[in-house]
Amino acid sequence: MFRIFKLFKVGDMRMLLDSIIFTISTIGPYVVFLFFFMYIFALVGMSFYSGKIKINEDDLVDIENGASPRENFDTLSNSFLTIFICFLSAGWSDVMFTVIRCTSQFSALYFIMLIVVGGIILMNLFLAIMLGNFDKAKSFGQKKKVLEAY
Repeated sequence: MFRIFKLFKVGDMRMLLDSIIFTISTIGPYVVFLFFFMYIFALVGMSFYSGKIKINEDDLVDIENGASPRENFDTLSNSFLTIFICFLSAGWSDVMFTVIRCTSQFSALYFIMLIVVGGIILMNLFLAIMLGNFDKAKSFGQKKKVLEAY
């Protein structure tokens, strides 16, 4: 067990640990931007689909007597949960097809925009931040080695 901790004192593992700590400390503005993006899409989803996604026991659309599935836009918390599910899982298409069944085919545009902007652009922005911080940690580690040599 102590050999693992010994690896974190020198070498590439130390550089990796330093870059992760530096990334956590600089990721704040990205998290605020991501939360703002999710908030906007949750509000748009609520304005379009609130109370319109109702399915009965036979898996048929029933607006009057049906129950809302777990992924719905009825409240702000359910909207955030639905957006989060669409971001992190491959099940976003199931949510999209349920919404299309209950409303119209134009609902697909909402989910396509959600996945393209949120799933692709924002996640690539996160990866760019991570890679930039790894590069900074690597150059910091090299400078630290030079200072320790003197």
